[in-house]
Amino acid sequence: MGKIVWRLGALAALLALGACSTVNQGAFNNYVAQTVQPGMALDEALVRMRAEGFSCNASTAGSVTVCTRPFERMLRTDCVERVDLVRSVNAPKLVGKVDALETRCAKLWN
Repeated sequence: MGKIVWRLGALAALLALGACSTVNQGAFNNYVAQTVQPGMALDEALVRMRAEGFSCNASTAGSVTVCTRPFERMLRTDCVERVDLVRSVNAPKLVGKVDALETRCAKLWN
């Protein structure tokens, strides 16, 4: 009986820890919307994203600047958060659109 109670307690603890580190895409989208907005200078957006721990490719040739950062979760695989900063068509030094993409996580099993 003691082993069953211990195993159930351990299982409950693992489930509780796993629930604390789930991907909340809605919260991420809101966070990104508060951090960078369309119409702001691309240089300012890059400063803000880097201050939040993102690595951004600051290519001047392309129309999209990709920013990523790792999102580590306890007892699960690591994930990557990605935000695409799309340059304005009429003003290339401004952000025209901000895309917070779905957080991607590596699979544990195939």
